[in-house]
Amino acid sequence: MGIRGLSTYIHEHLHEVLVRHKLHQRKVVIDGNNLAHVLYFECTGINAAFGGDYDKYASFVEEFFKGLQVCEVYPIVIMDGGQPLDNKKMDTVRERVTNQIQTCLNISPSSQYRLKVFPCMGRDVFVSTLKKMGIVVLQTDFEADLEIAMLAKELGLTVLSNDSDFYMFNVPFVPLSSITYNKVSTGKRKRSNEMFSYINCNHFSQEKFCQVTGIDPAHLPILATLLGNDYLAFDHFKDFYSILEGENKRSRMTSRHNIIKNVLAWLSHKKDKTTEEILSIIVSHCSTKNLRKKMRASMRNYTDTDSNLINIVSENILKYALDSTGKPHHFSVENFEEKDCIFQNPSLSEMNDVGTSLFCKNGKTLPNWFVLAYRAHRIPHEVADIVTQEYFISPPQVEEKSFASAYLLVEPIVRTVYTMLWKSSQTSNWDQNHSSCDNAALNNYVQESSMSQSCGLEDPWAASKNYDSDVVVEEDSEESLYDEDEERNEENQLLNKEEINEAITNREEMQEKYRNSLIISENVRVINEVVDDCDLQVKSHKARKECLKWYLRKGSRMWIKKISLLSYENAKTLPSLNEVELLSVSEKRKVFYSILKSNLQSSSLDLPDDLQLIFGFIIFWYEESMSSLIDIHVLSVLVCMFMFYIIDGKVGRIRTRKAFEDEEKWKAQFAILKDDASYCCPGDNVEDTLAQVSQEECLLAGHRLFKFHHMDQKINDKYYNKKTVHAFSEYQACIYFVQLLNTLLGSPFPLLSVEYLWGGTFCYNVFYDLKKRKCPLNRVSEILGKGSCLEKLFLIFFRQLSEILNFKKYLGIICLESMKICEKEKPVESITVLVNNVTENIPKKKKKRRGGRRSNKKTTCSDKGKDSEKKEVSQEEEELLCLPDGTEEREEEVDLLDNFFAGLML
Repeated sequence: MGIRGLSTYIHEHLHEVLVRHKLHQRKVVIDGNNLAHVLYFECTGINAAFGGDYDKYASFVEEFFKGLQVCEVYPIVIMDGGQPLDNKKMDTVRERVTNQIQTCLNISPSSQYRLKVFPCMGRDVFVSTLKKMGIVVLQTDFEADLEIAMLAKELGLTVLSNDSDFYMFNVPFVPLSSITYNKVSTGKRKRSNEMFSYINCNHFSQEKFCQVTGIDPAHLPILATLLGNDYLAFDHFKDFYSILEGENKRSRMTSRHNIIKNVLAWLSHKKDKTTEEILSIIVSHCSTKNLRKKMRASMRNYTDTDSNLINIVSENILKYALDSTGKPHHFSVENFEEKDCIFQNPSLSEMNDVGTSLFCKNGKTLPNWFVLAYRAHRIPHEVADIVTQEYFISPPQVEEKSFASAYLLVEPIVRTVYTMLWKSSQTSNWDQNHSSCDNAALNNYVQESSMSQSCGLEDPWAASKNYDSDVVVEEDSEESLYDEDEERNEENQLLNKEEINEAITNREEMQEKYRNSLIISENVRVINEVVDDCDLQVKSHKARKECLKWYLRKGSRMWIKKISLLSYENAKTLPSLNEVELLSVSEKRKVFYSILKSNLQSSSLDLPDDLQLIFGFIIFWYEESMSSLIDIHVLSVLVCMFMFYIIDGKVGRIRTRKAFEDEEKWKAQFAILKDDASYCCPGDNVEDTLAQVSQEECLLAGHRLFKFHHMDQKINDKYYNKKTVHAFSEYQACIYFVQLLNTLLGSPFPLLSVEYLWGGTFCYNVFYDLKKRKCPLNRVSEILGKGSCLEKLFLIFFRQLSEILNFKKYLGIICLESMKICEKEKPVESITVLVNNVTENIPKKKKKRRGGRRSNKKTTCSDKGKDSEKKEVSQEEEELLCLPDGTEEREEEVDLLDNFFAGLML
């Protein structure tokens, strides 16, 4: 990021411009994207090969900001938004995505410590952790560098970042690489002898930099551009570099450092030259077309003064940060209901208009609620790219190379999101516009096309000579871009004749205005054809059909997949962004469930809102997955939810063995608790059972689950299964996109963060522990604690999922296990009577002999259709023989119960 090689050059050859500094009692603005990556790679114990250890990362982020608060350093964190509208960084973005794909495919347990992979939801975890600590987090419309620099200048803040671009801004700057992340020091003030806490770091002095190098401060934007940055690659100046190299004696530095040294020396002799004179000299030695124009555009990134955050980061919000108690909020289930701290500030929540550069592609403004939610990072930054430029970049994940992209299972959601956003950009009479060739839209199309040609803007999606070997572009056929049901609905609809007449009226004006544009002459020809043939049907309009360009992985290369809009009939049922604000919560949820095609809403189980959303993740993943999922996959993610959401939510994140030294004491306390009848049978209400969960049982369960947080040293590359990781990467994709859908519908469900739902290493270990068990459900009961409220909750949740996902073989076992929890209140005899009553009309069957080697292969859900019916039944009967107590009587009871429930389902 930034100016390649400049940071290392300054550290190695200009170290005098870095002043040692004690960071304390300071207001700072932090480059959030930069810090999020730095902290993830600094965090120890993370195993990137398993998809992301979000709980460890969240704890490390919290620890770092606690250190800042101890030192009375008050931060405002700024996150990057979408990509710039002029696509000046598109080559850089494509290169990064391609490199990340290769890294994700090559990573393994042995290489994970040298290959850096930032997980797909690492940014969301970073932001959610800060919000829970009461730290102000804001998201810019596009690039954050200039906004950060403007805030630093206007409010007198110090910038914390590793981006070398900030060496070129005239703002106080502390490189993140100079900070000791896990060490807070103490010192004594000379005058008052008071003790204070501080963090050691380096402070960059631009004044000293200009004195040492002899460069005019006004020429720093030229220096940043001439050295090459994210906007203009240094390759454009190779001819110029070669001239400088001939004039200067080559040193023992690296080639990149030699270039920096030569450019610094050359600019130091041009202090008497104006910017335009220097540009003329540089351009005269380079062969790149339009180089002067490109250099000016690059330089503007260091000199522009526009900001959309100044009116938001007001003194009131800054005061909120300064008045922070320094204590992070303790997590509980209720914390998910909290609003962002900036929305608690009256100056922001009551604003009628928020400054923004985000507009739809056709220039239409976005609703105020959407801009506010986007600014507060409730809506992810990728949405800005969909709205403004109609493309979406999915962050690469750890995946199996031979499998299809893990994101493909969420294509229906992506298509729905794109349709919602596109619909919001249309005029109020959307129904008419969709079914006819809208004249205004056609004019806009012609105008945008001509301007892109006349301004010389390159199409970022056109094949690039630098990336032809890395990019696969899938061109959807016209048939796939135009739904069959839409074609049937609109087959007989003709273009509106009034609009055609309007096209005739405007045609001559358009020809005059754009007569010098080649593409306009082509579009005018199209309009002429429309006028000449008034019977032209909507089908001919398909050539200009809107589509979303979606960045994915295909094999080992980057893939741009085109996603079309939903059919007209389906799109009509979706609300626009303006309509979302008018919907009630129940109406929003109805739309949400209809998009997911989920029957969870009609479930008899009364789940809290947050758990409904979690169930939505699991159900959508299992039903839409392209991997061969089995019941153990569902059991594993459910155990993850219990660990990170319920247990951690009750007792906090405990990840050291020393914290479990009082295990025997907890066992004694839990034994007393189990004798309480009200504890053993709190009722079937989920919220009541959640409230009954005790700290003792959570601590005991957390101790039994402790080993799963760490990678087993026996897992080397030979025994590492990336196909399993790929399946859980699909689950991450589901969490990400279902959450995105939730936010675009105005958050009818609480916003959840993945560190409370899933962890890569933990889930992988749990999966293989359960896979080797004859009775995985019994194993989960043992881990959570027999007779505990945790076990009861798990049985309630898994029974619900078993009914929805059709895990028939578990229904009888779950019913029996649920009855066993209340044995003290309901004697065993009553259970036997119940079983006899249930099974009295079921014919007896022969008792199976239990001999021979039993297969360890887990059967998949019957609706998968993977095995023959006969084989599936025999495997289900075999599984039912394996019960917790191992007695013959229990086996018969479960066998009969399973037949009974299977009969009911049939």
